[in-house]
Amino acid sequence: MRLSYNEIKNITYGAVSIKETQEGIRFAHCTDKQIDAWAALEPILGERASLATGVCLDFHTNSKRIAFDAIGGKYEIYVNGLFVKQFIMEKLHESGETAYVDICGGEENRVTLVFPCHNVLGVLKYVELDDGASVTPYKYGMKILFIGDSITQGWASYRDSLAYAPRVARFFDAEMLNQGVGGAFYHESTFDKLDFDPDVLIIAYGTNDSGRYPNVDIMHEHTHAFLDLIQKEYEGRDTKIILLSPIWRLDVSGERWQRYLGCCKVVEEEAAARGFYFVDGHELVPNELSFFADAGLHPNESGFSLYAENLCAKLVKII
Repeated sequence: MRLSYNEIKNITYGAVSIKETQEGIRFAHCTDKQIDAWAALEPILGERASLATGVCLDFHTNSKRIAFDAIGGKYEIYVNGLFVKQFIMEKLHESGETAYVDICGGEENRVTLVFPCHNVLGVLKYVELDDGASVTPYKYGMKILFIGDSITQGWASYRDSLAYAPRVARFFDAEMLNQGVGGAFYHESTFDKLDFDPDVLIIAYGTNDSGRYPNVDIMHEHTHAFLDLIQKEYEGRDTKIILLSPIWRLDVSGERWQRYLGCCKVVEEEAAARGFYFVDGHELVPNELSFFADAGLHPNESGFSLYAENLCAKLVKII
């Protein structure tokens, strides 16, 4: 049986927008207002904000097979919390194959279908289970909102589910909304109220700010303005707000390196001034190229593993 739009919507997590289109059901991790704001700053940022980063279907079922189709990108399936298979949709379409997993194990199992985190729109054509199968949404223990740049979005992780944000979310059994946008930086225009009430909010901007802004003072103005909106929005709530300063990067030097260090200091000072928690990014991933997928900018899966492990060790003392 093929799940209806409403059935799929009922088991979707990590999307602030779900729309039926001629191609299929489209999911996005940012609001229309945020997408427009990023696009106004730079068109490519608007495109990256339109993706399905962090979106997943998560449910219990007694079906012994799950099959699906999507427009493109890498989709991954977990069964009972264990990675089972990655599907590269373009390759399947070229070969005429179908994306499916046969499920072994108990009478009922938890199935998680993880969407691609970048490069392609998240458009699902269908999800198919055994006729008459049960479908029950998974219930998470808490909620985490991630706001950040390409590292938060999960760039350079071959398996999108193994970037640091989804690893952290799985560790805490947390429903995740991941608003990472490749190339993003602190800017007040990108703030929006969300229909998502997180127990924990993690903000990880800063590494792009040293290139975006000509000096630290201007970067500080936008950081301060953005965090003013965050503080006002979450005032009176129990949400724990954590600011991460950037992790080490190799590809900056000279004047920009000084701006980069200044940006790190701004994040730390803003956290202290507002009573937010602060985590030093230089304590998360070593400045060793073997932990990076490219020229010392984006962690590879080993780097993301350390990032998540070290961040979780700090978060357990906060959460």
